[in-house]
Amino acid sequence: MKRTTKASKADSSVALDWGLTGLCVLAGSLIVWLCCPYPATMTDSWGYLLAAMEKRFIVFRPYGYSEFLRIVHFFSHSVLAVFIAQALIYWISLTALLRMVRKSFPPRRTLPFLILEAVCALAPSALFMLDALMADTLYCSCIFLMCAGGIGMLCKRSFPWLAVYLLAFFVALNTRYSAMFLPFAFVPVLLFLRKRAYAAVAIVLTVAVFFCFRATMLSNMQKTVGVRQFSTGFDGWQLANNAMHVLPHLSDSECRKMPADVRLRQLHTFCLRRYDPVVLGYTNGGKRAVSSFLWKSDLPLKQYMKLTMASGRASYQEAWVKLGSGLYADYGRWLILHFPLKFIRYYLLPNLPGVFYPRDTELVGNFVEIPAGKKEMVQWFGVPEDLVMRERSPFFRRQVRPILPALELITWLLFAAACIMAVRRRKSYSTETRLVLWMLFLLILIHYGSTWFATPVVLRYWIPMHTVKLLFAWLVFLRR
Repeated sequence: MKRTTKASKADSSVALDWGLTGLCVLAGSLIVWLCCPYPATMTDSWGYLLAAMEKRFIVFRPYGYSEFLRIVHFFSHSVLAVFIAQALIYWISLTALLRMVRKSFPPRRTLPFLILEAVCALAPSALFMLDALMADTLYCSCIFLMCAGGIGMLCKRSFPWLAVYLLAFFVALNTRYSAMFLPFAFVPVLLFLRKRAYAAVAIVLTVAVFFCFRATMLSNMQKTVGVRQFSTGFDGWQLANNAMHVLPHLSDSECRKMPADVRLRQLHTFCLRRYDPVVLGYTNGGKRAVSSFLWKSDLPLKQYMKLTMASGRASYQEAWVKLGSGLYADYGRWLILHFPLKFIRYYLLPNLPGVFYPRDTELVGNFVEIPAGKKEMVQWFGVPEDLVMRERSPFFRRQVRPILPALELITWLLFAAACIMAVRRRKSYSTETRLVLWMLFLLILIHYGSTWFATPVVLRYWIPMHTVKLLFAWLVFLRR
């Protein structure tokens, strides 16, 4: 009789969790869709669509999201199908994570946990990105599944959840290159498992998944640009972009410092002789971090690449890879190592406020009509060429978007309070609880830290961390 009662309670909790998160995601998605019935897009969207349409790897970003678009397109040519597919993936991954938390750490009372589920599911930034032709939702879902798999490994020693973790990691790698850092949140914690054999298997398979991805990248790079290398060049371009924030602020004596390498000296001289006023304009006099040096044709990196293309007759992709994986990466490192204080002052410090209070919401809540010259791409989804694609209501843009940075700050304050409480209560937690808390803490630290250093911060990068920080706080304040 008792077993029957427990089974019925378990069944009801499963239905309740899936039903509640499903209703929240559905309600939030409808609000977003009513405001913006057509997908939000930005420059990156065309790269994803072009790769999907032509079924080919493009070096500027991974192919995973383009493959996702092809899978959706196989079942339906409607652009609405992308929105529905992304909403389903988000719902399934989020609920799987919340269910794993509930099963591994049963709450004393049901109502507070249901409130937690609703707050996680109704994250406005994540809901808006469901209706965007961008990889953020897919990447966010991969992180949720990796966390669910991580909890399953740490608390259940489960091989099915290990498989979920590995699959999510592989998809994440093919969705965003920064996923290479994610195992540093999971592998160190696995080392403390009592079942050494299970931990060893999990770690070895994690490494194997990475090398499978690496082999895929080597093959794609060989086919695309004729160079068998792991780097696509984007890392070097990004490093040079970040380091070049120091250039307008060098003194005369510092400008006379020249690299020993002839190639670096030529590039450095080229950059110093031009564009200082332009650089200052883009960075607002050194008060903000930007990614303009990667993309703007009137800035030194693109200008130098044009010269390289003209002299060497290289294609755009070939020049991008060659410079990014070699000269630009070396130049970025040289600038940072020789002017570290200026790099901190003019790049890292201006970029830091966006970690806690991201004023640059970029695409989130900011629907822009798809330009007429780009509509041939969305015709792949059966959108008529003359269709005007505008937002139907400004509600999300005017009422929701302004409060999004404050919501991020609130989760940070909650996380900070939870960290303090975790230290005070550290002896009262079970081994499994401590391991899971360390896993979530490392994930938050690595995700924010690597992004802060690697790229100018925008709100959509933080979408997965809304739920991760809330779960960390829940586990800390939970009394069993």
